Amino acid sequence: MSDQITDMDVFFNPKSIAIIGASDTFKFGYNMTKYLLSSNFKTYPVNINKDFIFGHKVFKNINDIPDDIELVIIIVRNEFVLQTVKDSVKKGVKGIIIETAGFAETGIKELVKIQEEIEKIAKNSNVRIIGPNCVGITNFNNKFTTAETDFTQSIDGGTISVIAQSGVLGNIFIEWSASQKIGFSKTITLGNKVDVDEIDILEYLEKDANTNVITVYLEGVKRGPKLVEILRKLTKPVLILKNGRSEIGSKAVLSHTGSIAGNDKIYDTIFKQYSGIYRVNNFYEMFNIAQVFATQPLPKGKNIAIITSSGSLGIIACDEIERLGLNLAVLNELTIQKMKSVSPNWTSLKNPVDLGPSLFTTFSHSLKAILNDECVDALLYIFAVPQMPIKAFSLPITPQLREMRNLSTKLNKPIITCVFGSRWIVEYFLKHSDKYKIPIMTQISHAIKAFKFMHDFAVSNKI
Repeated sequence: MSDQITDMDVFFNPKSIAIIGASDTFKFGYNMTKYLLSSNFKTYPVNINKDFIFGHKVFKNINDIPDDIELVIIIVRNEFVLQTVKDSVKKGVKGIIIETAGFAETGIKELVKIQEEIEKIAKNSNVRIIGPNCVGITNFNNKFTTAETDFTQSIDGGTISVIAQSGVLGNIFIEWSASQKIGFSKTITLGNKVDVDEIDILEYLEKDANTNVITVYLEGVKRGPKLVEILRKLTKPVLILKNGRSEIGSKAVLSHTGSIAGNDKIYDTIFKQYSGIYRVNNFYEMFNIAQVFATQPLPKGKNIAIITSSGSLGIIACDEIERLGLNLAVLNELTIQKMKSVSPNWTSLKNPVDLGPSLFTTFSHSLKAILNDECVDALLYIFAVPQMPIKAFSLPITPQLREMRNLSTKLNKPIITCVFGSRWIVEYFLKHSDKYKIPIMTQISHAIKAFKFMHDFAVSNKI
């Protein structure tokens, strides 16, 4: 596995880079080229038709570059890719990322053959190849990217890493995660996987000190037995979204990245077989749960307490808790008495604790009492308040997040907040959530599933 780490590291920490097909014309690869040439990464543009790009001298061929090159990024048209790969191997590079699409995924015989030739080169050389049909790598730790990531804007990193086959999704994930305050460590898109696949990257991320949670969007696997082997060894939580569950979806996978989706029941059985491997249903669920793993302590048990301003939403949460095999915490009588001393007589103080309109005056006291209850292992806070009174009376929300963070850290208990209301309210919470590291969701089912996965992970790892 140490060799694997060395092989893969060139994609995340390259000492020198050549962009073949680099251009200052506004098209695919423009932003990436502009960014890398203006960054501290040693980058060389290669284009047979250009002399200068963004003020940098352009080389006609990679072998014209006088310095050693570690990593090549290929964005030329598909008919030129094979020769470009051969030139790069001749140069003695360590890694190649082929972003160009139009190979086996098309089903066209000639293009399938070109991909097969590239695959042979990878097998018969010491060069590792990602792609084709991808956007490659983004490393948030050192701000290296082969995608369209704009690191000139403020993009905060984190400890969640993403493996995906789809190229476009790599860019979308990054933009969306920034808006949701979800911090990534690394994103990797693999495309058609002529060489490097999810197994190589899983092995790398397992040893990566900056990755605590791994998320995977999977369309198909070529090395099934090897996948089983690596899943058995992983010690970090892994959330997998495997598509192609239906016959229609399986056919769509083949035309997207040229992968065979495989029998979904087999995948389902494999994922359930190993601790720490969790299958999710969509991207929102995957990243919401990943954010909880990344920011919250693991629960010591499966007893969930709920604070809500809506009794109806509290009941929905209770149904989810029971459905997933968790427990609705039975609050200690002393806890109830502590809350009763500051609460109106009409509030419901049994779990779920429905504070209703008294939320802003009694929240702090109730939060402290509940989290200090030894019968409570985790807390779900459901916030459902119209924006009008919040704006009109400047009702405090930030202090709630701060107090939740402080108590969660002090008592080592996870907290998730579910927000229901206007876009303004949700965005207000998200704006402040990053500072206090309290996950913000709009789906109760995602929150309860996060508690379930975290509990299972703690039990299986005897934490």
